[in-house]
Amino acid sequence: MKFSRILLTIVLLTGILMAKEVKTQIKISGMTCGACAVSVKAALSRTRGVKSADIDTAKGLATVVYDDTQVSEQQLIDAINTTGFKAEASKEKK
Repeated sequence: MKFSRILLTIVLLTGILMAKEVKTQIKISGMTCGACAVSVKAALSRTRGVKSADIDTAKGLATVVYDDTQVSEQQLIDAINTTGFKAEASKEKK
């Protein structure tokens, strides 16, 4: 029992240490107001692995910080697209 707890702890810590936060910008078309931004931010915030999401309606950009071991950029785009807006990957990643 003790060995299995130690093994589980090691596995969990390894996963945490391997997690990598990525910052990306996603282009979004069709947003016209603050309510649009709120809708997109809510969809991203509900997505597992998203640490933060900032939406700029004027520029049509979402800046998202996420754990790439839990979610992919394509899943972020899909989450935005479910809100009725058109999202596409930007070239910029950090």
